[in-house]
Amino acid sequence: MSKNSSIQNNHASLYNRKKKRGDRNDGWILKDLSSFTKLVPHLMTSRNGAAIYYKDKIDVTSFVEYVSRKNRELKNNPVQIEDGNIDKITYFNVFLAALVRLFTLKPHLNRFISGRKFYQRKRIEMAFVAKKEFTEDAEETIIKKSFRREETLWTIVDKLNKGIKTVKSGEADDASNILDTFAEFPGPVVQLSVKLLDFLNYIGKYPKSIYREDPMHSSAFVANLGSIGIRNVPYHHLFDRGTNSVFICLGEIHSDKVYNHETGEYEERYLVEISITIDERISDGFYYIGAIKLFTEILNNPEKLEKKLEHYPVDQ
Repeated sequence: MSKNSSIQNNHASLYNRKKKRGDRNDGWILKDLSSFTKLVPHLMTSRNGAAIYYKDKIDVTSFVEYVSRKNRELKNNPVQIEDGNIDKITYFNVFLAALVRLFTLKPHLNRFISGRKFYQRKRIEMAFVAKKEFTEDAEETIIKKSFRREETLWTIVDKLNKGIKTVKSGEADDASNILDTFAEFPGPVVQLSVKLLDFLNYIGKYPKSIYREDPMHSSAFVANLGSIGIRNVPYHHLFDRGTNSVFICLGEIHSDKVYNHETGEYEERYLVEISITIDERISDGFYYIGAIKLFTEILNNPEKLEKKLEHYPVDQ
């Protein structure tokens, strides 16, 4: 954490920080960094060139048991929200809620580099692919959602359900509209447009209307490969355009025999493989190791996601 890191109560707004020179609409500039850290973007100039890769198979038995138990409870006692009720949750719902909680507790993960400067992203924004139907020929679309740091599982599920419902109903979302518009342009026009947008991003003037739906401007891009039955997930590259610093591939949750060293016997456990690609310039290895351990802890204590955090770190 930087020297300016502090602990904020969740009732305090994180978005009212006094504007400083160099701030962008999507992030606060980070200046309290070591000299070497400041030089890193000049030494490693591309996000994909600075990518590091990590893969692990996580025991999520407690996670699976929680989702099963909670769905039995919700069937008889739905959670009431402003626009209706929640009577079911999915593995992906809880996984994304855990990811939002991780980015809240480990704010370095929500940094990005643009114009060779470091920024702390103002919001937690997740992008993921959704299919209208689970068939090979079904159309895909990308959903991007913004979350507050004090989100609970229920508010996150509500936002996700609304986004996915829009996709499956056939209604065009803003992200699809933008892509469709660009796809209609001649090739040279598309190339010039992309170069212009990249330049505007470099100088911190990216159009707000496009930014809101652009998945390459997100905290993390998540590929839920488990939804199509893939257990052994590949690594995915980062995108050099935009500001996305983290890409996560999630595999299918499955049961397997795991050796218990304490009992000397094999036990049936639920496992999931996750691959992570991250821009190593935004923090250090020690921080990443701590983040992975914390993520595993959050996944296996999902009931905590039902309540707001009372305090959380803020890296400004």
